[in-house]
Amino acid sequence: MNQHKYACPYCGQHLEYGDAHCGTRVPCPKCLHPIILPALPGSKMTSSLRLARPIARPEAKFHFNIAGMLQALREFKHWKTVGICLVPFVLVAGAMVAASLSARHPAAPPILPATEAVEPHALESLTELTRADESVREQLAAVNRAFADCQAAEAAEKKRTEMHDVRRGSASPGSSPAADQAARRAQQKLEQKLADARKEFEKVFAQYQKLGGAIDYRQQLP
Repeated sequence: MNQHKYACPYCGQHLEYGDAHCGTRVPCPKCLHPIILPALPGSKMTSSLRLARPIARPEAKFHFNIAGMLQALREFKHWKTVGICLVPFVLVAGAMVAASLSARHPAAPPILPATEAVEPHALESLTELTRADESVREQLAAVNRAFADCQAAEAAEKKRTEMHDVRRGSASPGSSPAADQAARRAQQKLEQKLADARKEFEKVFAQYQKLGGAIDYRQQLP
């Protein structure tokens, strides 16, 4: 029987076996790791431990495939989640860029509107219009006061007449003719005052319109 030698590939223990054990699986007497004895051991095999090393393969070259990348991007189902995660970073980046630009380019001072030069005659016309407006409003107030006085006098005269009629019906002494005449004169004075106030209002209002006044104060007359 031929004797063959073999070294355990795990611990290097030397083994001797005959032809009957070729191709069988036995445990290593040292490390107890199961090993398969070669069926046809090579004639040049030595008893030293030999480790098989992987053969280096040439690296595959990378091929840029645009269509494949686009297809993968289209099939990605979590773009919404990615967008939500990126929002805070985009906001922070925008704030940093804005701060940087503000530091490099300070804010320009506000542009004030140019003041137009007012000609002397225009300023004088504006002053005259303001005075005319004040005069119209003062005269309008005078007309309102005169009208209120007339209304109060008419109410008093009406009340006095009613009382006179009551007294006449009860045979009590009524008012004297002198008192009636005085009341009529007072009423006429108030009516004349109201007429004069209206006339003066029309005068100042015409001057106000001549200077370019646009408010129709006549609608506020009583």
